[in-house]
Amino acid sequence: MKLLLDEMLDATIAERLRQRGHDVVTVQGDSDLQGKKDPELLQAARAMRRVLVTDNVQDFARLHQQFLAANEAHAGILLAAPASFPRSKRTIRIWVTALDRYLRESGQASLDGLCTWLSLATAD
Repeated sequence: MKLLLDEMLDATIAERLRQRGHDVVTVQGDSDLQGKKDPELLQAARAMRRVLVTDNVQDFARLHQQFLAANEAHAGILLAAPASFPRSKRTIRIWVTALDRYLRESGQASLDGLCTWLSLATAD
């Protein structure tokens, strides 16, 4: 499974996941993706065949429902609850551990058209 980290997520998360052998890119620093509106970003993730990881739960859960209603496909959305996954330099390890575990346990499973939740993982 390949991931695209939403713009507000620290690019260090992607870097550390790549060091662990995962295929992860981020919106940060990508001039083609930065600043895109949420529907456009979800379409871009689909074109890249990447699951979008975001903590923008309200907007992307609603967008998922809109895509379903319009019979429009996306490559998957992995939601992270902001209370469990706060954004800061101090919480990068939490993000990396949880995403690494999710990717290892999911393997090549597809999230096409699905919206699911990332859960906290205990430290390795």
